[in-house]
Amino acid sequence: MSNSNYETSFRERVSYYTFFTGQNIIFMFVTIFISIYYTSVLGLSAGTVGIIFLLARVWDAVNDPILSVLVERSRFKGGKFKPWVNAIAWAVPLATVLVFAFGDYLAEQPMWLRIVYAFITYVGWGMLYTVSDAPAYAIGTIMTNNKDERNVIYSFVRFGGFVGMVIAMISAPWLVEKLGGKWTLAAVIMCFTAMLLMLTIRKVKERHVVKQEIPSLKQILGTVTGNKYLLMFILAFVFIGGSNVAFTLMPYIARDVFNDPSLSGLFLFAMIGPAMLASPLVPIGIRKVGKIATFAWASAALCILSLITWVIGYEHIEAFVALTMIKAVALGVTLIMPSIFIADCIEYGYIRSGKRLEAVTFATQTFANKATTAVGGAIAMGYLAMVGFIETTAGNAVQQTPAVIQGMWDALNLGNAIGASIGLVIFLYSYKLTDKLLADLKHDTPEEDNSQYQNPFETAK
Repeated sequence: MSNSNYETSFRERVSYYTFFTGQNIIFMFVTIFISIYYTSVLGLSAGTVGIIFLLARVWDAVNDPILSVLVERSRFKGGKFKPWVNAIAWAVPLATVLVFAFGDYLAEQPMWLRIVYAFITYVGWGMLYTVSDAPAYAIGTIMTNNKDERNVIYSFVRFGGFVGMVIAMISAPWLVEKLGGKWTLAAVIMCFTAMLLMLTIRKVKERHVVKQEIPSLKQILGTVTGNKYLLMFILAFVFIGGSNVAFTLMPYIARDVFNDPSLSGLFLFAMIGPAMLASPLVPIGIRKVGKIATFAWASAALCILSLITWVIGYEHIEAFVALTMIKAVALGVTLIMPSIFIADCIEYGYIRSGKRLEAVTFATQTFANKATTAVGGAIAMGYLAMVGFIETTAGNAVQQTPAVIQGMWDALNLGNAIGASIGLVIFLYSYKLTDKLLADLKHDTPEEDNSQYQNPFETAK
């Protein structure tokens, strides 16, 4: 479809994309370095770090729905979602700085104080990140009613995110090294840059806000839990994404498996850089074979390439980098497409319930993203603790045993292959929401008759 039919301008779309560039600078900085910061600077054990991650996700299971309901029920003069993202553009960077603050001081304090500080700041960061993520993604559904335009927007939203990831992966390790391990100062510099980029979302317009009564909590819960395609897709995505523990393990792989910490940036770039190619490829794949087939083929490629990498082993660094770069394109597709599927699930929920709940529905994606990262990281760190991982304090290097090194390799590759395989089976078996099915449902269910689909949380009258 020609760009002349688009409702948004190129400048507006770029402003939307750059918000996610800034957001992902922060997300990647935390995701990559939080485990190694906790174990190497604060001296926490791998098992303790895993428990912190798991407890944070348990809290998210309660907190994310509450925050998303608050967003969904709010009515501000400045718009439905923009007041939230405008405020969060400075709050998330501040929370990120606090996560990495006072490292040298805390390293000299009792272990219980280090654990409490790490837990509180990490959980607080996660709460604010939820408010930055769900409303920001939800805006994309009301920028335009053009489905092709929306697919392009969400594809390049991830491109903007990938740019942020690459910026963080290249600059953050270099910055920490040049600053002599001054994590707080490094976080301030990275977060200030991210904040400037996130503020560009002020130029985005909310064109198609559906006017409806403020939904009750029962209506919100019923609409989400009654959306079978949303729930099954999220379940599949948790397996596919949660088994990819590369963001957590790559610094350890570089330092302990290949005995060169400076390789961390190269490995992470090999994993994310080529993923940027997926942004223009996803719309093409959707037009050629459809959304479901595009996502399924990418997930299958992750399984196969992860298994090949595991079999080849870590004796050949060139093969590892090459396979990581090839796998990155498939990874990019699986990271881009959830927003497109979630947008379709919002339409499905609106047809079935008469309630259009963008923020709450996208909050499930936010929770899934955090859950896949943290749960996968927790499992990986727990597995390393089980095979004898030795934590360090104040950055002192420790030689890991062969069992630990093999454990890292198994978690990075074999775990990814198994998890992605399970997720792929769930996805192919349960997700049937095609564009044709959506069109048929819209045709068969006039908007004024949406009320016939009773909310499962509402009692019969």
